[in-house]
Amino acid sequence: MTARPPARIRYEDFGAIIALESPPALVHVDHDLVRELGYPDAERWASPKGWLSAPTEVHVLLTERCPAGCPDCYVDAVMEREDPPTDQWRHTFERLAAQGVFHLALGGGESLLRDDLFDLAAYARDLGMVPNLTTSGIGMTAEKAAACRVFGQVNVSLDGLGDTYVASRGYDGAERALRALRLLADAGVSTGINVVVNRATWAELDATIEAAHDAGAREVELLRFKPAGRAHATYLAKRLGLDERRALVPRVLAWQRRWPDVNVKIDCSFIPFVAAANPPLEALQRFGVIGCEAGNVMAAIRADGTATACSFVEQPLGDVDALVDRWDDHPDLLAWRAQADDPAAPCATCTYRPICRGGCSAVTHHLTGQWDAPDPECPRVVAHARREPFVPVPWRPSAP
Repeated sequence: MTARPPARIRYEDFGAIIALESPPALVHVDHDLVRELGYPDAERWASPKGWLSAPTEVHVLLTERCPAGCPDCYVDAVMEREDPPTDQWRHTFERLAAQGVFHLALGGGESLLRDDLFDLAAYARDLGMVPNLTTSGIGMTAEKAAACRVFGQVNVSLDGLGDTYVASRGYDGAERALRALRLLADAGVSTGINVVVNRATWAELDATIEAAHDAGAREVELLRFKPAGRAHATYLAKRLGLDERRALVPRVLAWQRRWPDVNVKIDCSFIPFVAAANPPLEALQRFGVIGCEAGNVMAAIRADGTATACSFVEQPLGDVDALVDRWDDHPDLLAWRAQADDPAAPCATCTYRPICRGGCSAVTHHLTGQWDAPDPECPRVVAHARREPFVPVPWRPSAP
């Protein structure tokens, strides 16, 4: 078999991860295909670890500055705060690239406030990583939109429209976000939106997706509302109710049928709600659906340089050097990876445990004080706590 050499290959226990440039994708391949592509066997195959050799993606909070003052900001961003210097981020990027990280998810705060944003993104490219950006749209201009071509993708936060946006973010910024989307689309940048799904935004998701689609977005990333930063104080009032959690899968399928040219994605914390529909396990495995992989598939670097297993937890691992140098033996990372190994009921007997991994630890810790307890918002866990039979969500689309 003759194949054009991939942009990057990283050996793993199962074989390797290959980073393709066109189409842009991370492809997991087994030992046989690695050999067929002409690569030698890896030492790692002889002594597998049970986890990845590095995260595939690291979330990097470039700044904690932002003028918006959103009441639920997960990093408690404010306008007056000192930014980490450029050299600090260059060192961080160098260490992550040497470890084998593929993607950097750059955010904040509002990263467009940094004068060195595009230089840092270009530096990540030079090191072989793909930088992506999340922005509120504040400060976006036609010139900056053109400069955003350095990113693999730019997602604009759009938590509803009109009054819904105001209720969620505390200011009227929906039109500014949509304008940023249009500028990015006009500049030829791959664009999408991030929507934090809370009680306010849930009711207007159809209109939000339609507006984003019309503005040029080709991806919708739904993010579960999480109790981090200022959202610790607002979480109980704004989280989704049980009926809304159970309705997630039917709504996602309806959106995908209505806008087939828009890729509707959900973050890993939603997997307990997906499992509530009893989808075929083999289908989830085939498409790589997986729940919390903090400290394995992903990690985060906060603006103060602290590494964490996930953007939404504050449990420090050390700095980037600790994250990289102790990836295989850091006790906290080992604990994160083992969370799903010996779960309590009902997770212990759940068919979806290998994929779901117990749900969102950030939510669980906020509600129970434990990191490794079953996610209290999982519909199965709710039924178990109430001593009620679990009734799966009907999800199959009706015949045309």
